[in-house]
Amino acid sequence: MSQTEILLNAEKLCVGYSNVDVLSNVDLSVKLGETVGLIGLNGAGKTTLIKTLLGLRKKKAGVFRKASNDGDQTSIAYLPEKFEPPAFLTGYEFIEFSLNIYGRKPDREAIRLAVHDLAFDLKFLDKKVSSYSKGMRQKIGLLATVLTGCDLMILDEPMSGLDPFSRSLVKDLIKSEKEKGTSFLISSHILADMEEICDKIAIIDQGKIHFNGVASVFISSRDGDTLERCFMDLILHNR
Repeated sequence: MSQTEILLNAEKLCVGYSNVDVLSNVDLSVKLGETVGLIGLNGAGKTTLIKTLLGLRKKKAGVFRKASNDGDQTSIAYLPEKFEPPAFLTGYEFIEFSLNIYGRKPDREAIRLAVHDLAFDLKFLDKKVSSYSKGMRQKIGLLATVLTGCDLMILDEPMSGLDPFSRSLVKDLIKSEKEKGTSFLISSHILADMEEICDKIAIIDQGKIHFNGVASVFISSRDGDTLERCFMDLILHNR
C-alpha cells in the first residue's frame, strides 16, 4: 500500500504537559476505506488523542501526518461525544450549516435518502432541534457528518442515545460509506459494535496503546471469548 493511501499516521506521539504525559509513544494509522476502533476506559486518553489528531492539542513529541489519496490534505469531519446541535435551528438548517463549513451545497435528494437510511421522520427536518429527542439529535449529527463527504470521519460515541434498531441502522450506514472509500476512526464503549464494524482496533489504557490490530487476533491472544471479556482481562492485568 502506498504512502498516499494512509490518510492519517501517528508515530511515537506524545501529548501532555511539561512534566506529565497524557499520551505516550502512541502509534496509530487509518488507511483509505478503513474503519478503526478506538477503545478505552474513561480517562484513558481517547479524547486527548482525538483532539490532537484534529489539531486542537499540540504534541510534545512524535510524528503526525495527514494526507488524502490524491496527496492533498485529508478532509476530516468530527462528531463529538457530547453533541448538541443549536436548538434554534431546524434539522435541515443544521445540515445545511454543516455542509457550508466544508464548502458543500446541500442536496435535498441526498439528504432525503440519508434521512431514510436512519429511519428519521422527514417531517422533523423542518422542525427546530429543540423539539428533538436525544436519539433524534444524535441522528441529525450523524447525518450532517456523513453528508459532508469528507475523506475521514471521526465519531466519538456515535451510538450514544440510540436504541438497538437505530444502532443497527448506523452500523449499516458506516459500512455503506466505507464501501465508497470513506475512512472512519470511531471511539465507543459498545465493544460488540466495534467488533462488528471495525477492520482493526486500538486499545488505549493509561495513555498508551496496548493493542493495535484485528479484533479476532486480540481475542485469540487473551483469556476470553468476546472482545468485551478480553478487553477487561487486559485492563485488569494492567492494574
